[in-house]
Amino acid sequence: MNKQILRNKYKQIRKNIKDKEKLDSIIFNKIVSLKEYKETDLILTYVSLKEEVDTIELIKHSLNRGKQVAVPKCEGNNIVFYYINSLEDLEERSYGILEPKTNEIVNNFDNSICIVPGIAFDKENNRIGYGRGFYDRFLENYQGIKIGLTYRECICDKMDINDNDVKMDKIIKN
Repeated sequence: MNKQILRNKYKQIRKNIKDKEKLDSIIFNKIVSLKEYKETDLILTYVSLKEEVDTIELIKHSLNRGKQVAVPKCEGNNIVFYYINSLEDLEERSYGILEPKTNEIVNNFDNSICIVPGIAFDKENNRIGYGRGFYDRFLENYQGIKIGLTYRECICDKMDINDNDVKMDKIIKN
């Protein structure tokens, strides 16, 4: 099925998710229980929008546990990750996205995991993002563990993928 059709379908499904806070809590608990999470020093994560799986609790939890946290900023056609020390290090930018206002760029991704947003995922760990390719461009050279977050309702059997689409190592769902 065409990616844009899938995007539209799953965006609508996400808007109608019931008990979002409860489902977000289930997903959060699954993430922090992962061996990969417990063993990592650095969490690369998106800052969630209203309809996305919440990452604010993950950011707070990670910082409270002494982990380094970095969030992306769009720069040209790429995303660049910057370290943050608190939620106060974020400011609203284009599309209502919270981005770091710090200037310490992550250059070393050793022992990190990347929490990746997506509108939908399939059972083979493929993802459909927002269509601009920011994450795929970053992930093509990223050597760490790639973890997608989603709701069970946003998993489809199979989706058409392109050569530049990067598969997730894990999908965490409610």
